[in-house]
Amino acid sequence: MKKLQDKLIEVGNKLATQRHLQSISFGLMAIMPLTIFGSIFQLISALPDIFPFIPSYSETIKDAILFPYNMVFGLFGVIAVCAIAYYHARTYKLDLLQAPIVSLLSFIVLAAPIVDNNMDATYLGSQGIFLAIFVALVTVEIMQLLKRRNIQIKLPDSVPPAVAASFDAIIPMCLIVAGFYGLSLLCQNFTGMLLPSWIVSLLTPAIQGSESLWFCMLMAFIIAFLQFLGVHGFNVVSGIILPLLIANTGANAAAYAAGETATKIFTLPMFQMSGVFCYIIPLLFLKCKSERLRSMGKISIVPAIFNIAEPIQYGAPIMFNPILGIPWIAFYTINMGIIWCCMNFGIMGKAVIAASSNIPMPFFQYLCTLDWRAVLIFVVMFIVSGLIWYPFIKVYDKKCLDEENNLQAE
Repeated sequence: MKKLQDKLIEVGNKLATQRHLQSISFGLMAIMPLTIFGSIFQLISALPDIFPFIPSYSETIKDAILFPYNMVFGLFGVIAVCAIAYYHARTYKLDLLQAPIVSLLSFIVLAAPIVDNNMDATYLGSQGIFLAIFVALVTVEIMQLLKRRNIQIKLPDSVPPAVAASFDAIIPMCLIVAGFYGLSLLCQNFTGMLLPSWIVSLLTPAIQGSESLWFCMLMAFIIAFLQFLGVHGFNVVSGIILPLLIANTGANAAAYAAGETATKIFTLPMFQMSGVFCYIIPLLFLKCKSERLRSMGKISIVPAIFNIAEPIQYGAPIMFNPILGIPWIAFYTINMGIIWCCMNFGIMGKAVIAASSNIPMPFFQYLCTLDWRAVLIFVVMFIVSGLIWYPFIKVYDKKCLDEENNLQAE
């Protein structure tokens, strides 16, 4: 069992530190505040839907309110390609300005070619997230390969570093941008589609599969299990699932802004809705007989209100603690299943707004879905989570109390 545990930790750490996945994860997480910023204006535009006493906005006012939202999500791919290229260039110690610039030029060439003096900006937004990842990673890989082989313009040492760096990027920029432009022409010629459309068509089975109950519950299980092993579970898998979560969140937000029905279940807010344990464990700890657990409940209750779980995870602890590890994995997986079923069968609305995950629950659920039924589902998950955690915390309380009594006896 110890060997299996060590092997799983090793695999988890390797995935979490894998160069390409880490660059994707860091790049996308770095720009997550932008999605929250844009969603604030989307929420403001939805106030008449939330509060009937607020008069409906005119189209002019609504368009003005939604302008920041449209800018953020309409250029999300542009921002993402720069952020991912930056973090990937950092792993190779490349120029942190030139790599994002070359990646950005390449991305625009592929995502928004000019036809009849018009530029189609469809794939510059969240729909182009997969292309942004592809371009950023490939661009940086080519740049580091060219640098390693000294394929660059060398200037005398007397030339200022800033000027020399700009000349160093000329050859890589010409080769990479021209190469991507040729790739775009080939893709359009042989498939009749732009490269981002072709990439999305290839990924369609995976995207559709991510909407299934079993995939959502499997991801929840993997994240919870890795956290039980002391590895940050979401960081391990974020390089794989975060692009899907962001793309689906953007699709739902765009549908809501257009007055259409949101269709995606597997979104970032949906993934964050199962955090009811932040309330459950401190409340149950406060009822324990063990002085240590009661103290932990007092310390963790305020962070729990804002969905900060670290005091519980590391203070209880949940890591390498089978008594608390079993309900930890079970509740997270089951709650994900509850949310999926409720969204899939129309019991509650799908997430359309990317609110900050530090907003206290159940306000978070309501703001993300703009559906009061989400609050009722939170209550259901709260009760289910309590039933899962209660017997295990009783056992753990007895264990901790015995340890405290033995310590006092000594």
